[in-house]
Amino acid sequence: MSEARRVRVGIVLPRPAGDPGEWLTEAVAFEAAGADALWVEHGAAPELDPLTLTAALAAVTYRALLVVAVAPDDGRSHALATVERLSRGRLALIGEVSGMRTVVRLEDGGYGEGEGRWASVGVPVGRAAWREALREAEERGDHGVLVPADPRLLDLLRNPEDPGGRHDLQLAQG
Repeated sequence: MSEARRVRVGIVLPRPAGDPGEWLTEAVAFEAAGADALWVEHGAAPELDPLTLTAALAAVTYRALLVVAVAPDDGRSHALATVERLSRGRLALIGEVSGMRTVVRLEDGGYGEGEGRWASVGVPVGRAAWREALREAEERGDHGVLVPADPRLLDLLRNPEDPGGRHDLQLAQG
């Protein structure tokens, strides 16, 4: 894969079920590992406001695109403008909101953005499956893949070319 045409990786973050601080720490770890986008899942933890969670993400991240679903006519223009400034232009909204960067849900289950299509993929079972998912996305011409947050992804993102069998990482057994 050439760097100019690299398939982007988006991590779908479920809304926090417990401590939002832990959720933010996990999001920062995914960004540090190389995730290109952090998507705030809109279905879980309905008592927590997704836009407020995205504002918190904007404060603790610096590079990743931040994507959140917000109803277009819910009277939150000031809040949206605030999160847009906090994120330094990294905010994208699922849906149609005038004047804001938007992502739309496609009929095939993916998402479309100005740069192209984001395709949903499952959590890979290993490095070979991860490389295959990225290769297939590249062949389809997808801009990026969306993967549910999972701790296994951190190593895959940090060490994409690691062949495995890392004996130096095995813990001694007593």
